[in-house]
Amino acid sequence: MKREDYLIERIDATASYQDLLSFPRYFEIETVNACNAKCPMCTINDWERRDGLMSDELFSKIAVEIGQHPEVQRVALYRDGEPLLDKKLGNRIASLKTLGVRKVGISTNVSLLNERRGIEILRAGIDEVLLSIDSLIPSVYEELRAGLNFEEVMENARGFIALRDRFNPSTRIWVRMVRQMKNKDEYPEYERFWRTLLKPSDRLDFKNVHNWGGQLVGFDPITRGETANPCIALWSLMVIFANGDVPQCNVDYNNKFPLGNVRESSIADLWQSSLQDTRREAHMNGQRYGICRGCTVWSDERMAA
Repeated sequence: MKREDYLIERIDATASYQDLLSFPRYFEIETVNACNAKCPMCTINDWERRDGLMSDELFSKIAVEIGQHPEVQRVALYRDGEPLLDKKLGNRIASLKTLGVRKVGISTNVSLLNERRGIEILRAGIDEVLLSIDSLIPSVYEELRAGLNFEEVMENARGFIALRDRFNPSTRIWVRMVRQMKNKDEYPEYERFWRTLLKPSDRLDFKNVHNWGGQLVGFDPITRGETANPCIALWSLMVIFANGDVPQCNVDYNNKFPLGNVRESSIADLWQSSLQDTRREAHMNGQRYGICRGCTVWSDERMAA
């Protein structure tokens, strides 16, 4: 398979290769740069950014431009932190939906997803909520999600499933385990448990822990993944941090390889920039460098799933 065809098949089978170069199909917008947990497979202890909360003005600029592009598949309102720390999250979801964005979602550690916040985001029109819960064994869970309480998270998760069915049945719930050495054998039982609570249309799976482009200290892989093909993120995904910075990709958590800032440039201009084209050309020629060398983040996941 040609590399252009590989990218189309992984990202958007309805698009041409030139379409992928015009505007991102996927966004991860970090509206708040903070988290209430200290997970060992995360990078929070290495964060050098202190961006705080995204301003309304900046969010509006981003949202309006995205709303002008119906080819956008999904906007995820999170990146490295916990999105429910943003008290304006419901309003931001509603704004994107009003602008016509087809799918808006979040990934949450569930600890703050109480009844009030659940109803808020469901009424705002959220399309997908990923509940990131790594174990059904309390001691294992609390080791992997340091700072969180297992019973509280499980109560919130069950409660949110019931709220979804009541307030917005079309919202898709996705329950996912980050599979790593401490929980690597749990998934069969995990799957049996959650499947009894979810709809057939909901999603349930695991993602193997990845190495954050070689930046995660003490990384212990489950699988080695494949890095021979070009990374789909360079043709599909734009990450925007709370201060408007755009890093190379979603593993560039300290913005060591900046693409630009959406305060000063449009999304389209950054996506079509010579710097982005140079990075893509290197991948097409099999030349991964920097954090791309050996990175496994997208080796087992499809953007459009």
